[in-house]
Parts: sequence; C-alpha cells; structure tokens
Amino acid sequence: MKHLSNRPLRLAAAAAMVISLLAACDQSKSPSNTTPASVAQDGKITLLKDISGVWTPTATPGLTTIYYADNRLQILQGDAPLAVTLGDVDPAEETVNVNTVARGKEEILTIRKKWNSDHTAYNLSMTGGDGYQETLGFVRRISNDDLNRISRLTVAKTPAPQPLQPVETSPASIVPSDRGVIDMWLGGIDMNMRSCPGSTCAAVIIVPKDSKLNADTSTIRNVTESSGANTPWVRVTYEGAYCTPAELDQQTGCTPSHGTEAPVTGWMNYSRLLSAPRAQQ
Repeated sequence: MKHLSNRPLRLAAAAAMVISLLAACDQSKSPSNTTPASVAQDGKITLLKDISGVWTPTATPGLTTIYYADNRLQILQGDAPLAVTLGDVDPAEETVNVNTVARGKEEILTIRKKWNSDHTAYNLSMTGGDGYQETLGFVRRISNDDLNRISRLTVAKTPAPQPLQPVETSPASIVPSDRGVIDMWLGGIDMNMRSCPGSTCAAVIIVPKDSKLNADTSTIRNVTESSGANTPWVRVTYEGAYCTPAELDQQTGCTPSHGTEAPVTGWMNYSRLLSAPRAQQ
C-alpha cells in the first residue's frame, strides 16, 4: 500500500524533469546564437538576390540580365556576357559595386535599389565611372528559361584563331612598334590566364591583381569573341603566387594559395594589361 501511495510523487518528479529538459532545449535554439557577422552576410546575400533578375534599361536597347548564385555574379547585356567581378556590397545603402574594364580602362559600376514613394516596389540605377547613370526597370525574376539562356551564352567554346591584324579600336589595344617580350602589370582586378586566345578558352590559373608578368607582344592577335567584338590577346609568362579557377571567390577575389614551381605560359586580354604598375593608394 505504501508502494502505491508513492507512485503519484514519482510521476510528478518525472514530469518536472521532462519540462526542465524541454526548456533547456528551447534556450539552446534561441536567436542569441546569431552573430553580427552572419547577420551582415545575410544582408549582403539578400541584396544580391534582390538585384537578380531581368531588367530593361531606359537608354540602352535590349535587356540586362543580372544573376547571383554560388558566390558568382553574372551580367548579360542582350546576348553578350560582360566580364565582371563582384565588389563591395553595402546592405545599409542598398548598393552593389561591380568591377569591370571598359575601353581598356578599369571601371567600377554601382548598382543601387531605387524604391517608389510608398516603398512597395523598386527599380535599379546603374552608375558608371564617368558619372553616367541609367535606370533599369523590372521585367521579371530569373526563370528556368533565363538560367538555360545564361548557360548557353556562357558555355565554353574555343574560337577559331584569327589572322594577325593591327588593332586600332582604342589606344590601349594598339600593337607596340617594339615587338618583343616586355614587362607588364595587372591592374586592380584578378585575371584569368587562359589556355588559348579568347575569353571562352579554359582558365589555366588566376593571377592576382597588381602582379607583374612578361608579355610577348609579337604574339598579339585579334580574336572575335562570342559578343562579336574583336579583342587583342597576347601570350604571357607568369611566375609567382596564384589561385586555381575553383578557388576564386567573386566577393573577396583571389587569395593566393599556390606558387608556381616553374614559369606558367598562357594567354591574356592585352587591352587589360598595364605598361607600368598602378599607383598604390
């Protein structure tokens, strides 16, 4: 009889223990474990997702496609993929910097969200290095059709070699009169060294920004890119620290983790190389 009278007490104690354990689990799942760094990173990813989509420029014919995924930003103007890398992302100001090269010159494009008066919808503004600003109107979010189109336009294809011709499109592309091997430098953007002349050739290594290399100017040749533009390419030789293509982070760029055991030879866009190192700030 005494044994039976203690049974309710034992059940009450067991129930109290279960409630205590459940409360401890709830505390371990509380949002206090979220760090400021993770919150800031989430804000950047959200902004990059917000600007992803198909947009219509106010002054430029065709559509502009912006797509961010897997730490990579891609921009297409019409059917032409642009050579861009992701720069600083500021969720507070809702701006995204995009590093590119225009007319042989490094340029930073700034994309900003522009809300309507009641903050229910937004367009984008894109400001170039010369201060020119263009508004991009929303057309649609990235669809499976858009993903397939992006894949088709950016798939690697080796272009047929083009005959050597003087390049007269811009001063940065002019073939030098003293042909031979000369020292050249990268600007403020990491660059692919490719297996053949052309932006669709396979990347051999990623050379960090501001690096010095040797360019054989006697090998300069024009290549017709998939966009239809003629681009001068030159054979280069590099020795030093580098990244592999798989290691390149579109936000932080190339953080070298390897060093060449012997000089590496490949091809680079001649118009993006500098004849002297850029001034360090």
